[in-house]
Amino acid sequence: MPVCVPEDARRIMPDMLRDFTIDVLRKVDLPADDAALVARYLVDVDLRGVVSHGTRQLRRYVAEFREGRINPRPEIAQVMDAPSMAIFDGDGGAGYLVATQATEAVIEKAKANGIAVACTRNHGHVGSVGIYARLALVRDLATFSVAGGVAWEKPTEPDATVWDAMRAPPMCFGVPTAEGPPFVLDMNANMLKDRSKLAEALQTFPDFIFKSLGMRFTSWFLAGILAGTATPESSRPKFSSATRAFTIVAIDVARLGDLEAYKAELTRILRESRSLKPMPGLASAEVPGSLEWQREQTREHSGIPLTEDHLDMLQRIATEVNVPVPWES
Repeated sequence: MPVCVPEDARRIMPDMLRDFTIDVLRKVDLPADDAALVARYLVDVDLRGVVSHGTRQLRRYVAEFREGRINPRPEIAQVMDAPSMAIFDGDGGAGYLVATQATEAVIEKAKANGIAVACTRNHGHVGSVGIYARLALVRDLATFSVAGGVAWEKPTEPDATVWDAMRAPPMCFGVPTAEGPPFVLDMNANMLKDRSKLAEALQTFPDFIFKSLGMRFTSWFLAGILAGTATPESSRPKFSSATRAFTIVAIDVARLGDLEAYKAELTRILRESRSLKPMPGLASAEVPGSLEWQREQTREHSGIPLTEDHLDMLQRIATEVNVPVPWES
């Protein structure tokens, strides 16, 4: 989710942060190409301002690799291949790696057949699912993607309700445009962050809660279980944190009509919508993906603002794995 970082926070140049992230990941035994891919994604997400899913995630990933809970050198396998479908097994590795392979496959299959779906299983966290939507947007594909987990179990807490049956999986819709910001709705299916306020929320915004509940179940069913993770073996992975799954559906818009006219109309709608007054309390009128796109344009040159606690966390990781911190030298 987006986290508010003051614009006057210390800025780190993206290339410097990418190189640092690669160095860290190489120290926990990722091959050079894999480390570069994960680092690129994490810093791209920081550029967009979604800092909860950028380099802050290094804290989790470094621990998972060092403790043997995620495989640093997976042998990813395509376990099912059909003209418009594919399933990939991540061999316990970083979710970014197998999700990228699945996205690349679904792009080619959608271009060949009009629509395609790919699923992944047996891997770690895939990060911000908007990453994969943006890969497909470059090829003028509309996408829907969800991430989930495996080994669902009924909650055992005495006060558990149906709300607690599901966690908070992400989902994303991406639609190509002619120019300007793409439309990327990258969100968490959980609309209530504070579980203690469930009763109050049901009284105040009941529709909000019930729709969120439905999205939580939908994400789980279309990601984890759809990828073939309902078997007993899936609940006992060789690498204990390899409990994630991912599904992406891609549509070749050009198969349904005039692609350029479609993109031009979307661009017009988004542009004119953003010319309206902002919602109360907000500084600008934005649509899903537009603010992230603006940040990308400016921060690639001006640097990524990071809070002191974020920088301190990166410093601690650097000390643990014995790599230099380039912005401190």
